[in-house]
Amino acid sequence: MANRTRTKTKTRRVKARAVKPAKSKARPARAARTRPATRARTESKSPAADGVRALARRIVETTLSNDDEGAFALYADNVESIEPGQPPMRGIDAIRQKFAGWRTMVSSAHFDPRRVCVDGKTIVIEWVGDCTLAATGKQVRLHEVAIHEVRDGKIKRELFFYDPATFAQAAESAS
Repeated sequence: MANRTRTKTKTRRVKARAVKPAKSKARPARAARTRPATRARTESKSPAADGVRALARRIVETTLSNDDEGAFALYADNVESIEPGQPPMRGIDAIRQKFAGWRTMVSSAHFDPRRVCVDGKTIVIEWVGDCTLAATGKQVRLHEVAIHEVRDGKIKRELFFYDPATFAQAAESAS
């Protein structure tokens, strides 16, 4: 019994080990480099970038003013247009048909550009649109992202991303 008591009261001593500092993998400090002043966001890096930015502004302007003829002038003759759930459309005549179909489906539409981004020869525009369906008078809000690929100052290819069910649900709820 005495032995057991003694074991409980004994304290363990741990030898303190010298801990070596960890080797640093950090690179030695370098002298600070000075960078040339960056250009303002509105300045472009090349005349080609200016042309793409100007095209982006014209896309926004023609959309806001519902200027279909002005919009047709922005497209290359052999343009490709891709909408969700539909086969790709090719050529300016297909674009004209697409616009005509849109005008018969929607009695009024107003789109606001939330973001316009230009990178190289690509324009990305995030749109929020309030549309009134011609058949029912039902109003819908459409969130859309449009990607326009530019070649020789014209829209060569465009892709639209939105939920096509937005229109189907509005048509169903009006029935």
